[in-house]
Amino acid sequence: MRKRYISAVIVAILIIALSTLSASAQDISDLEKSVDDLMSSLSDEVIADLERIGANSTDLIDLQNVSFDKVVNLILDKFSDNSAGALSACAVVIAILILNALIDSYKDALRQSSMQEVLSVVSTLCITTTLVLPIIDLISDSIATITDAANFMLIYIPIMVAILTFSGQAVTGASYYSMMVLACQGVSQLSTKFISPLLNVYLGFCVSSSITDRVNLRSLCQMFSKVIKWLISFTMTVFSALMTIRGMITTAYDSVTARAVRFTMSSFIPIVGAALSESYKTIQGSINLLRTGAGVFVILAILVVFLPTIIRCLLWLMSVNICKSVGEIIGVTSPINMLTSVSSVISTIFAITVCIMSVFVISTALLITLGGGAH
Repeated sequence: MRKRYISAVIVAILIIALSTLSASAQDISDLEKSVDDLMSSLSDEVIADLERIGANSTDLIDLQNVSFDKVVNLILDKFSDNSAGALSACAVVIAILILNALIDSYKDALRQSSMQEVLSVVSTLCITTTLVLPIIDLISDSIATITDAANFMLIYIPIMVAILTFSGQAVTGASYYSMMVLACQGVSQLSTKFISPLLNVYLGFCVSSSITDRVNLRSLCQMFSKVIKWLISFTMTVFSALMTIRGMITTAYDSVTARAVRFTMSSFIPIVGAALSESYKTIQGSINLLRTGAGVFVILAILVVFLPTIIRCLLWLMSVNICKSVGEIIGVTSPINMLTSVSSVISTIFAITVCIMSVFVISTALLITLGGGAH
């Protein structure tokens, strides 16, 4: 009778163990499918760019195909595709500056009339019509890129939280979910309702202060640019530091919990306890590989999503600074303030875009490095 009882207990434990392992395998399969569906949430252009650099899937073996040459070729192609507008505007502005310099050479005659002030206003307005509309489009595209990246992260976050939970890191997953959902929702709402109108108003102030000296808003615009850049940098630093600290704490807690679970399984489950403990550890390792692959893919996807906007900002910033240098060389002083103001607006757009991209990339990278799973 006792032998039958022991045999029944052993069979029951084996059935439970096999059922647990089967459920875990099914969960892993479902997670892999969810991770693979991440690519379908991206635009066709981003998917094509990811395939060009070798990121065809979230599998770590496929991600090893990403090479430096492919990334450099993609960046150069993006520069080539987006350079036409900026270079054309640069040529037009330089032509206006040269024409202004030729007319300004008759400054002795112009000084005796109001024509010199008219020439200054007209040349500044011509440069304004050449640059302002493309910069407004650049602001709109930057906000759209930030919103798309935030929406992509909102799709990725629940998948990563599920991966963390199945790998025995529920506390880390809960902490990551609360912070990242708040950050993505905040970025999305701030971009459309605050940053976009603010940048357009800032551009308007810069243009107004450059057309005539009677409205002197240059110091206000410079202060605004500095405050925005410092505020964005400070927010990014605080968020990254908070993510790192909370990640270290929750990872340590989850590691202790996982060790306790394995110890309990190996010590208190007779006969098959050690086997179940090793199976649990193996499943954790498999899920950690899945998490690493998903995290690396998301980092690459975020970089590719932001790449065209960053390149456009760099091209316009380079073009405006070239025009500014040409104006200083030929001695045209009036339009220089306009070009300086536009350069300040573009650099502010660039700073905001890079900082938000860095938040998404750093938070994902920290989750990969700090949440390395239980040992």
